[in-house]
Amino acid sequence: MSIEVVLPGLQTTIQDHGRYGCRHMGVPQSGAADLFSYKLANFLLGQLPNAAVLECTLTGPRLRFLSNMQIMITGADMQPEVNGSAIDMFAPFRIQAGDELIMQACLVGCRSYIAFSKDLVCDSFMGSSSTYLPAKLGGLNGKALASGDVIATTGDKVQQGRRLESLENLGQNLSNDWVLTALPGPEFDAMDEASKKLLFSETYTVTNDSNRMGNRLIGPELKIEKVDHMISGPLFPGTLQCPADGSPILLGPDAQTLGGYPRLLQVSSIDCHLVGQLRPGDRIKFQKISVDQARQRVQQQALLFPFISNI
Repeated sequence: MSIEVVLPGLQTTIQDHGRYGCRHMGVPQSGAADLFSYKLANFLLGQLPNAAVLECTLTGPRLRFLSNMQIMITGADMQPEVNGSAIDMFAPFRIQAGDELIMQACLVGCRSYIAFSKDLVCDSFMGSSSTYLPAKLGGLNGKALASGDVIATTGDKVQQGRRLESLENLGQNLSNDWVLTALPGPEFDAMDEASKKLLFSETYTVTNDSNRMGNRLIGPELKIEKVDHMISGPLFPGTLQCPADGSPILLGPDAQTLGGYPRLLQVSSIDCHLVGQLRPGDRIKFQKISVDQARQRVQQQALLFPFISNI
């Protein structure tokens, strides 16, 4: 019982919820870049919340299934087809042995997630199967999928998946223009007053120099007045760092755990998953939010979507 990779797409990796409690050892969180879409896929399919999925970046794979199973696709729309016929996203689909799933390029958003009713047999490291490419950990030999790879599967716990009839209430509308709520970071006050205003008023664009570690942004130059002998401090997905050139970097799930650049902002946890859908050319505005406001939004989200309450 397995899945054969006919074509891998631009970058398709095995991901799960990520590695937690390992940052003090220098091990990044990793896991799905868009945790909302990841958890939604498993929830709708009836899989375990931390089950491994395929994360597809910009262009999806072509997969041949060697056994029967159900699949669920969420995230960016890569126009999925099975045996040449379009299938719905956000709805369970029954795959028969011999079927081929083909996914194209998405025009909006960056990443799609394919969940399976069977468990993927993959490498585990520190309690997670997530692929961390820089260190070749987890997933399938720690690498992005390649043509000819075969992913073994086991079990089939799913009885009946759920179909999502409407996306309107998800608060998950993908776009090329984003507003991300953020809190001032530890070194926010190191900027001059003009830069503080620019950061919350001007638009920044995602460059091609972006990956799961971080998204490099271009826009109005930010000026750091003074950070004397800054000691490296903790970093998290959603941290906005600013190197000496004034062009900020918005960190992703594979980012390092410590860094010495000023940390200007921290994207609120409720919007952090959206960082995983940023693609080159997308435009971002940061909206200031207080700790109390962020906490209130998290509580509201937990009531609406209990399946993602632990993101």
